[in-house]
Amino acid sequence: MSHGTGGPRTRRSRVATWVARYLPLEVLGTVTAVAGSWAAYEASGSIVVAAIAGTVAEGVGYYALVVIRGIRDHLASRRVSRLAHPAARAGLACALTARGMIAEFGPAEVLDTLLVRPALLVAAAAWLGPDPMAWLAGKLAADAVFYAVTIASFELGRRIILPDGRSGLHGAAGGPKTAPAGPSPAVVP
Repeated sequence: MSHGTGGPRTRRSRVATWVARYLPLEVLGTVTAVAGSWAAYEASGSIVVAAIAGTVAEGVGYYALVVIRGIRDHLASRRVSRLAHPAARAGLACALTARGMIAEFGPAEVLDTLLVRPALLVAAAAWLGPDPMAWLAGKLAADAVFYAVTIASFELGRRIILPDGRSGLHGAAGGPKTAPAGPSPAVVP
């Protein structure tokens, strides 16, 4: 089965790529959300402050790893490493990382933040009652929508998101990277 820019890719290899790419982000985001909520509640005694802190902490934890991976992988790419000046390499790696993050996560974040997550959290609480299991059900349902949009964005925007337009596991912490089949695809500026 041929898919996108990376030559033959089976459904299993795509799923493995998505798990390697997004599971560490979700784990880190969840850990920072719980830690941030707990610390804020201990400091303030307010559930509202804890919820806000947990939300912010989750975003920081989740996207910190995205930024680290993106900059690291872009710095190692042919496009960036061929620049002579270290500041130029750093600037281009940061710009390409930001562009990739917007392409991969932007549509999902807008939809998730403005509509899906609040609606599903309210619906779950209305259906199951204001209970931790309801919040978990709402969160998981919202995550499913978020990842459906994010994965679609990733698959459609590989050439923008991945360094050198490669189809391998760029961004998987410690994961293998595969070279593109055949000649290297052009990288969109």
